[in-house]
Amino acid sequence: MRKLIALSIILLLFAGIGFLASCTSSSSESSNGSSDEGKDSVCTEPENPYSYGTAEYKGYEWAEEHGRSCNVSSSEFTEGCEEYDSQEAEYEGCQAKKGH
Repeated sequence: MRKLIALSIILLLFAGIGFLASCTSSSSESSNGSSDEGKDSVCTEPENPYSYGTAEYKGYEWAEEHGRSCNVSSSEFTEGCEEYDSQEAEYEGCQAKKGH
């Protein structure tokens, strides 16, 4: 019985170590998915993350069509505008690093 318990513990330890090893990343990618090498990075175009029909969705769409300036009383609409602004700035910065 003791051998069975010891064997079970050893197997669990190896399984745990294997699980932890699979969770680590050896790539040089940053948290936004782009590499630190500028020209080799993939620039992600802005994409509306909000559910269709919501004020956030409409604000995002408005900013995409009319530019980044959005000054309305709806905080949800403004949130959508600001999200577009953030994504567009990140995209433009990425393109600039690539020399486009």
